[in-house]
Amino acid sequence: MNYGALIRRIRQAKHVRLTDLADDQLSEALLSRFERGQTDMTLNKFIHLLTRLHVTPDEFIAHTEQHEDGHEPYANNGAFFGHFPSFFFRLEASGHLEEPHKVLREAEDLLQITEKEYRASPTRWHLISLRGAQLHLRRAKQHLDPQYMTTIDFTPVKEYLLNLDMWTSVDMWVYAYFLTQLDDDANHLILQAAAKHIPNHATVSSWRDVLFPVGEAQFVTFMSHHRLEYARDALDVLNKIKTNLRPQEAMNAEVRLNFLTGWLNLDQGSDRQTALRQMDDAISIFSILHYDWETRYYSSLKAKITGKDPTPIEPDIFI
Repeated sequence: MNYGALIRRIRQAKHVRLTDLADDQLSEALLSRFERGQTDMTLNKFIHLLTRLHVTPDEFIAHTEQHEDGHEPYANNGAFFGHFPSFFFRLEASGHLEEPHKVLREAEDLLQITEKEYRASPTRWHLISLRGAQLHLRRAKQHLDPQYMTTIDFTPVKEYLLNLDMWTSVDMWVYAYFLTQLDDDANHLILQAAAKHIPNHATVSSWRDVLFPVGEAQFVTFMSHHRLEYARDALDVLNKIKTNLRPQEAMNAEVRLNFLTGWLNLDQGSDRQTALRQMDDAISIFSILHYDWETRYYSSLKAKITGKDPTPIEPDIFI
């Protein structure tokens, strides 16, 4: 396999220029020769190259069609995801933010770091990271003051996601983080594009934690906005995702899908008792399995759907 040629295809599909990829470890000339198959590079430099492209090693191996089941040498390596894992809040069992004042200080520090990185290298990735840090700080402040609001321009994020010719798990993390900030029409297009690039290998570990939550958050968003046609498409994507999950994960996904299908049937005007029973059955299964978080979450969501709880449904994503 010509790894250089594959690197070039990935780079071009993600619309990354050689000049943006080069740094103090990878010269533009070296990258160009490597892509043309005229030179090799050390393993350390190659892993650094994948990091710059935001492609995890297990994804790259899967693309070479030499991936072995169960082999996950780089699972959960945060370097490939940049700052994005730090942007997702850790919630207590009650749903409240853990140590909100500490989180606020950390968010302020992350904003300073991403601003410095963007000034030093004003690439598209650093701009997206900066927008992520700005949103992270805004959300942290809103936990302390729900009335707090500041305007953030998410146009670079939307344009990036809408123009991707190839998706990797890092792109899914970016999408997961920003999806509640994008309009329904853009989200519908982005979700359909992302679904075409879901790996067929259930063992591509870097996709596991984010796939189903992304589709479910989009479904909830579309349902809360009464965009039933988009919600049906999101449900189709979720069913596709389920087929690529491991047995235990697939079972959990199946129960969630039963709840979501019941909600869609209810809003489409199907038999109300049958639709409610679908939701209740899902909640009962989670309760029997002692999945306490899922039991609380879907019970609360059902109360909002049926009007027993007048609190508006606010889509969010949990990774």
